[in-house]
Amino acid sequence: MPKEYARSERVAQMINRHLAVILRNEVKDARVSALTITDVEVTKDLRQAKIYVTSMADDQVDIEDTMGAVEHANGFLRRALASVIDLRHCPNLVFVYDNSISEGARMSALIDRALNSRD
Repeated sequence: MPKEYARSERVAQMINRHLAVILRNEVKDARVSALTITDVEVTKDLRQAKIYVTSMADDQVDIEDTMGAVEHANGFLRRALASVIDLRHCPNLVFVYDNSISEGARMSALIDRALNSRD
C-alpha cells in the first residue's frame, strides 16, 4: 500500500515547483533570480510556508544583500504564486537562507585536507 502524504507536504512540493519557475522566469532582480530553493515547509493549516534558499555566492555581504532583495520581492512572489496555485489562501512566505551546501563543501574540504596532511 502506498504511503499517504499529508496535504501540507503536497502543497510544499507544489509551492517549490511553482516558485522555482517564478524565480527563474518572472523576477527581474538578478540577486533573487539566481537563488535555488532547497526545501519548503508548510504549516499544517497551510497559512505559512518557510522557503529555504541558497546561492552559490559565499560572501556574507552578498547573502545579506540577497536576502534583503528577497524580502523586498516577497509581495510580488506571493501574488505570482497565488495566481498559479489552487488554494483558497496563499500562504505567507518566509525566506530562510540555507547554508547546508556551503557548509557541506567546507566540511568536505577540511576532511580532504586532513587526509592529505596525514600522507
